[in-house]
Amino acid sequence: MFLPPQQASLPPPPPPPMYSPPYAQHFPFHVQLFPPPPPPPSPAPSPAKWSPPGASLLGQPAPSFDGVEYLYPKDHTVLHIILDKYMNLETATRLPKWEPRLFPTGLTVGELIERLGAPDDPKYGLMEVHEQGDGKWAAGQVILQGSDSATKTLREIRWTETRGFSAKPVWLKIHEAEG
Repeated sequence: MFLPPQQASLPPPPPPPMYSPPYAQHFPFHVQLFPPPPPPPSPAPSPAKWSPPGASLLGQPAPSFDGVEYLYPKDHTVLHIILDKYMNLETATRLPKWEPRLFPTGLTVGELIERLGAPDDPKYGLMEVHEQGDGKWAAGQVILQGSDSATKTLREIRWTETRGFSAKPVWLKIHEAEG
């Protein structure tokens, strides 16, 4: 629509007044004849998914394999695994390459040896290594595959959940027995 130039510069007209019923002047307050409807009910909280003990570890959920959930064992221990295969304890003067790993305390030492990748040979096993300070290390117990000690659990060997926290850490390396 075309507006003449003098009308184009005028401000817009004010909005129309709000409608007031004719009796509003006699009733300065609002009379409510019916109470307002109740608020809609809040949706019921969805029930929390029940998780059995062992469904998470250190705040991480257990993995699921084709819809089957894994349940973690109750107790775990941290073992410090030395990755240097050829570490010579007599000449070592530095901290070897190592990784902390979490294992269930119900695992047998034989299974642990297998999980760490030692060859399937009775002359291979684990050696517990003790820190002496200043980069020095000392050999501890040696457990070979097939030995009576290899059938014991980590808990029975006293590698429990307290190790590395309130007790000294466990340092292990793959060991090959001579001969």
